[in-house]
Amino acid sequence: MKSINFKLIEAPYIDCVQLSLQNNEMFITTGCVNDVQNEIMLHVTFVHSSCELKNIGLLENAIAFATDRHAGTFRKCIDMPYIIHPMEAVSIAAGITSDVEILAAVVLHDVVEDTPVTLSEIEDLFGKRIAALVAAESEEKMPGILPSESWEVRKRATVQALRYAMRDEKIITLADKLSNLRSIYRDLNRIGESIWVKFNQKDKKKHEWYYRGIASALAELSDYLAYKEFNMLIDNVFA
Repeated sequence: MKSINFKLIEAPYIDCVQLSLQNNEMFITTGCVNDVQNEIMLHVTFVHSSCELKNIGLLENAIAFATDRHAGTFRKCIDMPYIIHPMEAVSIAAGITSDVEILAAVVLHDVVEDTPVTLSEIEDLFGKRIAALVAAESEEKMPGILPSESWEVRKRATVQALRYAMRDEKIITLADKLSNLRSIYRDLNRIGESIWVKFNQKDKKKHEWYYRGIASALAELSDYLAYKEFNMLIDNVFA
């Protein structure tokens, strides 16, 4: 397996985000969002040989589906298409596993939680295993309670469940949370401590408690570079 490092290039005058590979390093720069699917597939096949990747069309379909369902939505704090998050997450997961069903679940991990898509629809289109993996990553809503008021209860339940989760589920969580923390770190350097007002939970200390709890629950993945980066970013963001 080839190793790829992650770097961010600031390019504030271009509209969207594009991934590229140069000298075994992954760069994210702004570019055309229509190119992202092809760039992600290039990255995944660059990390894993073609014989390692089975049913690659499943991943391509998942990327197309997620791109369509997340269309018109954006990340917190910055005007970036939301689809960039699952695309970055799957590039992280591809450094850990060549299991295409896990990679597809990474791409789809937010479609049930953040769009009208149902788990039944995911199962019909992508199969029971992927639907189960997406379900494990989808946080349960608490109807009738404001997200800001239910935040700590939901996050505590997430950390507790993750301690007993399967390794496949932990890979998806690591990819998701590392992408989130990269985004927080970039925004923290860009606009400072005011980033926390954008979240349902505005107390930085509680975010630190949550991310350190996630890191503890994911300790079995500690040999991977993604896990080491995750811990490093926790220390940098919450220093």
